[in-house]
Amino acid sequence: FTFMGYGGTPDYVQALRDIVVVIMIEKQSAVDQLEDILRVDGVDMIQWGAADYAMNIGKPGERTAPEVLKAQEYVFRRALERGVQPRAELRFLDGSQQPFLDMGVRHFCIGTDVTILHKWWSDNGAQLRAQLQG
Repeated sequence: FTFMGYGGTPDYVQALRDIVVVIMIEKQSAVDQLEDILRVDGVDMIQWGAADYAMNIGKPGERTAPEVLKAQEYVFRRALERGVQPRAELRFLDGSQQPFLDMGVRHFCIGTDVTILHKWWSDNGAQLRAQLQG
């Protein structure tokens, strides 16, 4: 018996083949080494981390700073040229997805679990508070 069939069954080998390998690009050093990262066999997708990248270049909280957006576009365009799918993060479907769609990006993360839950709790909590005070 091996733990979860590790290395010993055809099903385990197939499961490894089915995994999508995503690399987060969040640091200037990753942008600098992007060509090498995109050439790694088995990397299926890259995801841009604007908040972490902005912090890394000394611009915390400035995820839309010109330097951040320029690096993001470079990363996505190079990935697409190399056949590695980029994944863009969106806060909302408010039109911000259009430049990505125009570029050829087809994979998105819409909101984060914490943001979605916070909004739900805030909206519903406000409604309940209004009813309690009403």
